[in-house]
Amino acid sequence: MAKIAFDIDDTLWKIDVKHKRQVPDYDLIQVLRWFVANGDEVFVWSAGGMDYAQTIVDKLGLTDSVTIIPKNGVWLKDLRGPAWKEQPMDIAFDDVEVGLATVNVKVKREPRDEFTDTENPLGKIYSNK
Repeated sequence: MAKIAFDIDDTLWKIDVKHKRQVPDYDLIQVLRWFVANGDEVFVWSAGGMDYAQTIVDKLGLTDSVTIIPKNGVWLKDLRGPAWKEQPMDIAFDDVEVGLATVNVKVKREPRDEFTDTENPLGKIYSNK
C-alpha cells in the first residue's frame, strides 16, 4: 500500500483569477479516487492549514477518502522537513517543485498575471510578477 499526498491550492482546487473563482480539478480528483480504490493511503495537505484543507476536502466530497495532514510550510524544492519525516510519502502531487516524497509530481499551474498579491480579490495567493 502506497502513501500518496495531494496539495489543495492550484492542485486539487484551481484558482481561476480571470473569472474570480475557484474550481475543482476533476481530472486530478479522478486520479486521487483511483489511488483510494487501489487501497492506497491518500493524504491531503495545504500551506493554508489543516482547517482550510478540511473545508476544501468537504466541498469536494472527499471527506471519507482522505486523511488531512499538516504541510508545515515545507514546500521548497528538495527540502524534506517535518511533514516528510512524520509521514514519508511515496508520491506527492503539488503545483510547485517539492521534495516531499520519493516521487514528486508537479501539476500544471494556471498563469496568474492579472493581479498582484495585494489586488487579488480571492485573497492571498502568489502572483507571477
